[in-house]
Amino acid sequence: MIAKMYVLVLFFALAASSCEWSSGDKSNKIETEKLPSKHIPDADSLARVKLKSETAEYLKTFGLVDILSIDSSIQIDLRYSTTNNFMGKVLYDTLQSVYLQADVAERIALCQQFLKSKHPNYSLLIYDGVRPLEVQREMWNALDTLSIWERGKYVSNPSYGSVHNYGAAVDITICTADGTPLDMGAGFDDFREIAHPALEWKFIQSGELTEEHIKNRELLREVMVSQAFRNLPTEWWHFNAYSRNVARWRYKLLTHESGD
Repeated sequence: MIAKMYVLVLFFALAASSCEWSSGDKSNKIETEKLPSKHIPDADSLARVKLKSETAEYLKTFGLVDILSIDSSIQIDLRYSTTNNFMGKVLYDTLQSVYLQADVAERIALCQQFLKSKHPNYSLLIYDGVRPLEVQREMWNALDTLSIWERGKYVSNPSYGSVHNYGAAVDITICTADGTPLDMGAGFDDFREIAHPALEWKFIQSGELTEEHIKNRELLREVMVSQAFRNLPTEWWHFNAYSRNVARWRYKLLTHESGD
């Protein structure tokens, strides 16, 4: 009798254990099904990544480096890789970061350090660095309603080349910790005279440029001059590391984004 009772107890224990195991397995299956599937890049995404990588390698042969590899705290808004520019369209197909000559990039990093020493919550924000000559030509042609002299104030004649084409110029501003650019009284690629550093006196007198605008522009110039960058008289945002003649002597001209 005792033996029979023992067998019955053992039977029910095994049955209960089997139910628990089954229930646990089912629960585990449900949790597994909830896990998101791993994203698999499509062919176009993979092709873009490959092109960007090939472009980066190609630019290295010109001595160009990604500014973020020198100082990752610098902010980037590469306007010509988007439609947010005066042309209203993407001009850089594979260029997705700011590339500069190595020594120029080092000087920009020192400018960032100088800025941070004065305003820890500010950062440099770069709109453009090296610019292929083919893009320079496209910009020049887009302004064909202006005279050659007027065009030259904003886009260098591609027949002579721009300091941008050698990776020795930057279009740059200052932003706050959340990436908001300081108010300079005129936007980037603003072709009005109010954007001209050489004519600031005129717009101060008219009240169109405020003390805040001038203070912000002067801070940018102070930061850039600390490493011997020179501001263009017609663009508050443009600074050259060298003259065009010196850049032509020191560096190779970049005509295209890639070697194709």
